[in-house]
Amino acid sequence: MLEKNLVCVKCGKKYDIPTGKPLFLCDKCRGTLEIVFDYKKLKEKLSYNNIKRRPFNHARYIEFYPVNPKTGLASLQEGGTPLLRSKNIEKKYKLGFELYFKLELLNPTGSFKDRGSSVEVAKAIEFGAKNVICASTGNMGASVAAYSAISNLNCYIFTPKDAPKIKLEQILAYGAKVFHVDADYATVMDIVEKLSKKGFFLLGDYLYRREGTKSVGFEIMEQTDPDYIFVPVGNGTLITSLWKAVKEFNIMGFKKQKPRVSGIQAEGCSPVVRAFKKKETVKPLRNAKTVAGAIECNDPIDGENAVKAIKESGGFAETVNDDEILETRELLAREEGIFAEPSGVVGLAGILKLKDKIKEGSKVVCVITGHGLKIPRTGIKARSRNVKPNMKKIKKLIKF
Repeated sequence: MLEKNLVCVKCGKKYDIPTGKPLFLCDKCRGTLEIVFDYKKLKEKLSYNNIKRRPFNHARYIEFYPVNPKTGLASLQEGGTPLLRSKNIEKKYKLGFELYFKLELLNPTGSFKDRGSSVEVAKAIEFGAKNVICASTGNMGASVAAYSAISNLNCYIFTPKDAPKIKLEQILAYGAKVFHVDADYATVMDIVEKLSKKGFFLLGDYLYRREGTKSVGFEIMEQTDPDYIFVPVGNGTLITSLWKAVKEFNIMGFKKQKPRVSGIQAEGCSPVVRAFKKKETVKPLRNAKTVAGAIECNDPIDGENAVKAIKESGGFAETVNDDEILETRELLAREEGIFAEPSGVVGLAGILKLKDKIKEGSKVVCVITGHGLKIPRTGIKARSRNVKPNMKKIKKLIKF
């Protein structure tokens, strides 16, 4: 374990690495915390040749994760996902650049979330947790539930009112207890953070998940030399993790390439893009709504980090509307044989919208974040009807 300390990305307060009790948010300003590694020691311990001799999967980069090497990761053999070059879209749209798809939909539970869950659940075990709790629009909940199942943890997932029924069914299949709350995602996150103080280990888009998600970026950097990487943005954790991965490979001297990391949001829920374009802080939205439910995060926990990543890398921040998202979903399936959920194609919709601004001859990677079978009904956002909000039980657990 080569962590030096924690630092709040908002106010800069530093913390020692927690041992007896976990820390998830800054106790001064409630900002997100970032783990700072001792890269000097990491360089002494690890070379790129060491990494290249290992199997190509998430565990390949274990020294870059804040986990105890003796206990290791909670794993379902996540990662090692393919990077495929476009067979038809690149030609059909006469793109002046190479287009690649990073197929995160091929992870064990069908989304990129498995990378973060492997680290988060490992940390829960290290801290001696028995009960874990998480707020999720669906994909993270399914991933957390699966990794909790293999780790014998009691798992409690809280979902917002518009979480799709089929995703709730996936979560329930792994044995988790689901609380479907009649509220938006930000409210559900607040409930879960309060509950975490009552004996539940908090999982979600916090510091440990961010570190685990870095492997998406590590793999892309090894699979090609990208000039641009486009990703959907919800809570902002994926794009933040990607950019940290790029910087760490640069610090270690493994790669020199610094791709422009670009964040795309749905028009109906775009607090990060709005903040980037208006050059202001990220502000919560009241009535966020989009067909891309997995990124419908009205108050993104890593929003400021996402804006910072886009600025530092020189990337784009753009929105696409629901019609563009659904059309792109059908296009990707029809032309490339890749069936993704609506949120999973938001990055590609952004690439097609911004294609004239991308430098000719570039290598452009689009991260496809979630499988189409999570939302199989094309053009229709599934709504849960069978799992009813159980506010009485929630109110007993929390004093509002």
